[in-house]
Parts: sequence; C-alpha cells; structure tokens
Amino acid sequence: MSATLDMLGSLLFPNREQHAIPALDGAYSPNNDLEELRPAAALDAPEDVAADGRGALFAASGRRLLRLAGAGAGETRLVAEFEQPLSALARLADGSFVVGLNGAGLRHVSAGGEALSGVERLNGVPLRCVTAIAEDPQRGGVYFTVGSSRHDAEDWVWDLMERNRSGSLGYWTLGTGGAEPLLEALAYPNGVEVEDGGESLLFTQSWSHSLARYRLTGGAHRDFEPVIGNMPGYPARIAAASGGGHWLAMFAMRTQLVELVLKERAFAREMMASVHPALWIRPALRTTGSHLEPLQGGGIKKLGIRKPWAPPRSYGLVVRLDRHCEPLYSLHSRVDGKNHGVTAAREFDGRLFVVSKGNDRILVREPQAQEADHG
Repeated sequence: MSATLDMLGSLLFPNREQHAIPALDGAYSPNNDLEELRPAAALDAPEDVAADGRGALFAASGRRLLRLAGAGAGETRLVAEFEQPLSALARLADGSFVVGLNGAGLRHVSAGGEALSGVERLNGVPLRCVTAIAEDPQRGGVYFTVGSSRHDAEDWVWDLMERNRSGSLGYWTLGTGGAEPLLEALAYPNGVEVEDGGESLLFTQSWSHSLARYRLTGGAHRDFEPVIGNMPGYPARIAAASGGGHWLAMFAMRTQLVELVLKERAFAREMMASVHPALWIRPALRTTGSHLEPLQGGGIKKLGIRKPWAPPRSYGLVVRLDRHCEPLYSLHSRVDGKNHGVTAAREFDGRLFVVSKGNDRILVREPQAQEADHG
C-alpha cells in the first residue's frame, strides 16, 4: 500500500521532495563529542588536512599550504602560498601535493612547494570549484570532484539556492595539461575516496544529501550506484577509517525552513536579489549571533541561551561508517557549540583530525578516546 501511495504522490506532485529529513537518532544521536576534542591548531579558514606518515600534518589554510610539526603540535611552517584560497588538498605517495584553487583549477607542487604542473579546464569548461582530490594508486593521477561549473567554491551557497546540478567527477593524469570527465550533471559532489585498491570510488553529493559508488572496472558502461540516499545534512569529504569503513564529514544540517525555501523558487529568487547572502534563509558554516539572522521559532534564545536542540543554522557533524557504509556512530557539535562547518575528518596513525572551518580549528581525537566511547 505504501509503495502505491508513493507512486501516486510522485504522479500528482512531481516536484515534491520524496524523502523527509531523517531524524537524529540511532547512530546519529546528538552528543557533544566534537566540542570535547582538543584543538590541534588554530588556522585561518582551514579546508582540509593530510599527513606524511612520519608525524607531520599538513593543512590547507586560506591561500597557504602549511606543515604542522608533530601532527599539530608546535609552530607551523609555510610549504607554499598560492594566488587563490585552497579549496581541496591531497598529499601523494611520493611526498608531493595536488591542491584545488578557488576559481583557478588544480596544481601539482613538489614536497618543497615548487610548482610542477596544473590544469584549469575540464571538458572545455573552467575548473572553478574543485572540492576534493584522491590519489589514483595505479595510474599516476588523481581523481577529483568539481562542485559546480557555475560558481567558485567560496560561493557554494549560491549554487545550493539555485538548485544547480552542474558538478563533475574527473580524472587528471599528472604532468599533462588536460583532465577527463567521468561523471557530469552531479548535485555538488564534495568528497571522493578510492576504494578496494583502485577498483571503485565513493563520492558525496551535497545537494542530494547522498553517497554513491562509481565502479572503475567493467568496460565502457561502468556502474554508478547509490549507497546512501537521504542524509540529515550536507555531506562533504569522505576518508578511509582504520579497520575498514569510512569517516564522513557533514558541513551543515538540513532544516525544514531551508527545504521550504528551496522549493519556493519565486521566494528564493527574490531573497537572493534583495537580501545580503549572510542573512539568507540558508545553512552556514558558522553562526554570527546577529539578531538579523533568520531563525526558526525553536532557535530563539531564552534567557540568553540558545537551546542545543534548536533548528540549526550551523552545526558540526562527523559520521563513522562501517565497510558497508552503514552508520555506526557520530560526533556532534550542537547548535549551542562552536566547532561547526566540518569540511573534513581524516584518520592518521589512529588519531582522527577534524577540520572545523566554521571555528577556524583543526581538532584531534586520540585513539584511546575512540576505543573508550565506542569500543
């Protein structure tokens, strides 16, 4: 009966969202675990992290690629500085780096920061919005996601409000001037991970709140299959976890109010044309606390305190997935917290490093804390 009703609903209301926002329960049950993490570094607009396997941590921070001695302890050292902010980062097995530059494509730089090569177009279109990069362990190149062909990475909220699907999954053979598209017309792909030694890719799509798998073997008709189809937030980067499985970052949460605005196209266009973007009804990486910010009723402060369960304008969330991509548990920074806008969560030597772009922090979770809390 429910399948019949769903079918009738899709015919009668073709533009209606098919899935309600999932409740935060079970593996997604709220907690304050992200708030309790120790800061490893305070940086300006951190975007992503990487490691060298010998205790050094590297971070994309604004226009700079930095080395953080002792995996986040001690002073930072500049590896390279670029003309545009970094939008993605990957450290390769040979010690070099591939970075995405906001509005300016991909660059390959040596371990010492010297420029080696670059690519600025994909299928004839400027590479404006590279969001994630993963090394190909077999062919000497990198896979990458492009969130949008219409907006730079820093203008992601415009892409969301316009309900675009102009993203791509691509491949770049290092040292060449061209990159090839693998998938197109995607809803802001925002993370990519190589699976099974190079047999397949996992990639996120923020605007469809989904995770998908792309098979790299099988001839011309490669498989593209959904893995998770309806998440409570907007997924960002995904990375391998020790012992199998994955870490998935979500940079913001969905709310009923934002979902309504996305459906009401005339209202959304008027809002975008007449209101400053900081004051749109929208998700954000951080909450300013301004009285001008639009809030749902549950977010109104009582006695100067905003309730942690209020509808979130900004939020922090990391999800631990098993090897079958089923959620096991999650780490939260709730509405009344600060460690919001999580763009990446990566595990190095048993320690989990979480990038809170909303709070300009890289956080670290020690192995013993993970074992104590979640077995």
